[in-house]
Amino acid sequence: MTKDDRLSTAAAGPGEERTRRRLRTQWLYLGLAGAIGGVIGLSTSLFDLGDGNLFAGNWAALKLPPAVALVLAVMLLAGFLVLPLYGFRMIDDYKREHNLVGFTGGCLAVLSGFPVWAVLHAGGFVPAPHAFGVYGLGFVGMFGSFLFARWRL
Repeated sequence: MTKDDRLSTAAAGPGEERTRRRLRTQWLYLGLAGAIGGVIGLSTSLFDLGDGNLFAGNWAALKLPPAVALVLAVMLLAGFLVLPLYGFRMIDDYKREHNLVGFTGGCLAVLSGFPVWAVLHAGGFVPAPHAFGVYGLGFVGMFGSFLFARWRL
């Protein structure tokens, strides 16, 4: 740390310190979310007892030990439910509105996209719906609606 760094830190007011603390918390939050996702993916690949593959749509053949499945289910709930809801309280109202629009867009993409996909499959236009595709629908819908909210609101 140089003398200039110490001076700028010492001269920082409460607003700058709060902003730095908020940024540190956000990076910690993102790191925790990434770690949870990495543990879920790694555990799924290491403990798979069958020939299943979530990416190829062969998830029916995926077999996990019961204890691992329970731990992964808790981690998935934490990663997809608890962390996002907790994260909404860490951001300001303007960013919260963007994230809620993105979250809603992802939900609507799944709620409308899966039946459309199933009907198109029944007509012979597309392959059968699978878990990774439904997740992709939600993710793309969420990302697209978030970008729309970010640049339009």
